[in-house]
Amino acid sequence: MRKVKASRVLLFAAACILTVIYIFPFVLTIFNSMRTSQEFIMNPFSLPSAFHVENFTQALQEMKFFSALKNTFILTIVSSLLITLFGATAAYVVSRFSHKKWVSALFLMMVASMVAPFQVYMIPIVKIYGGTFGLNNSLLFLSVVALGLNLPFSIFLIRGFLNGIPIEIEQAAMIDGCSYIQVFFRIVLPMLKPIVITLLVFVSMGIWNDYLMSSLFLTDEVKRTLALTIRVFVNEYSVDYAPMLARLFLSMIPMLIFYVLCQKHILEGVVQGSVKG
Repeated sequence: MRKVKASRVLLFAAACILTVIYIFPFVLTIFNSMRTSQEFIMNPFSLPSAFHVENFTQALQEMKFFSALKNTFILTIVSSLLITLFGATAAYVVSRFSHKKWVSALFLMMVASMVAPFQVYMIPIVKIYGGTFGLNNSLLFLSVVALGLNLPFSIFLIRGFLNGIPIEIEQAAMIDGCSYIQVFFRIVLPMLKPIVITLLVFVSMGIWNDYLMSSLFLTDEVKRTLALTIRVFVNEYSVDYAPMLARLFLSMIPMLIFYVLCQKHILEGVVQGSVKG
């Protein structure tokens, strides 16, 4: 009993330490967004002497917040829906037809592609699609690029969850006259809710905060996303930290709300998707 209690105390202490480590940057951003840039440079860890709400006003005006917010929402929603739809359908094929050699080989190639970082094929994508085909400043094309980059991960994650669903349920539906498409959308897809929500959270957060990919294709100021607007406060010889931190805080809010609303499904989806595979 003493060993069990000691292990629980250690786990609780470790959880508290990790919680502080993860929350500290967020709290630091909130406090520093309400200070002047001079105060931030002098001591970024002290409490603000006065709350400067004008930082948020400056951030909203200079960064064209609502235009960037609209672009970010369009890019995130379209990309996430495409990744979820194609990832779920492809994972269903990989899970249910894994006995076929070409399906297994295709799945292995997809998993292998997850090892290569985006920087490896970044230049060819920009040269071919941005230079040759002139697809710069297109949110739809950027959504297709995000689909290609995130599809292997989505297939890998959903396939593990699908492997835990008894195939007898689908066979019973087919006996009643359902086709593969009807079985997937009417029977299987509703059961994928936990893992789909988990995938949506991971993918949405990545696309929402992406800077590199957006900076390569979105050169027009009208098409800027929230991640690109941080450059507004970075000059050649100085950085205006206060409004930049206010912008960071404003851009966090939508994803925080989304995460809080979906958090009860995330752990279930991750555990089942990883263990059942």
